[in-house]
Amino acid sequence: MVYSGIIAILIAIWIYRTAVDAKIRNKFYWVAGSVITFMIMKIIMIYFNAIIIEFFDGDVSVEYDEAGGLNRRDNSDTAGLQTGTGGTLIGILFELSPAIIPFLGIAVLRLLIMLKQPFNFIALFGGIKEMFVAIGDSFKTTETETSETEIKDKNTEDKETKE
Repeated sequence: MVYSGIIAILIAIWIYRTAVDAKIRNKFYWVAGSVITFMIMKIIMIYFNAIIIEFFDGDVSVEYDEAGGLNRRDNSDTAGLQTGTGGTLIGILFELSPAIIPFLGIAVLRLLIMLKQPFNFIALFGGIKEMFVAIGDSFKTTETETSETEIKDKNTEDKETKE
């Protein structure tokens, strides 16, 4: 859930920067709508994953197990769906799909509805690199900028001295 929150924040920044660059009105409506859509799609994916697991669960009874004190269903191993190496990979897929698939959905909605462009894999994730560069630049302080300016000035002076 934590990484989904981080992805939601990054989606909000990405959609806002796209709206500013494309000069779209109602920027904050687009941001709020994209984050709400992301969360709704995430909840749907969580339920979808649960349906898949329950579908392949071999022990669907709810009989009480006197020896263990639990319902037998609670002790089931999902009929081998999540056992072994393949089960590990399926578990990772079930963990990541509720965040990745909604992100892809938001990317498609951004491209087709917000920007009104035809579907294109290259343009699907446009602006993400610029967003991360802008986030990285926002951490620079005036001292860092001053020292970078001093280094550029010194390099310019060294070039002039050599000439």
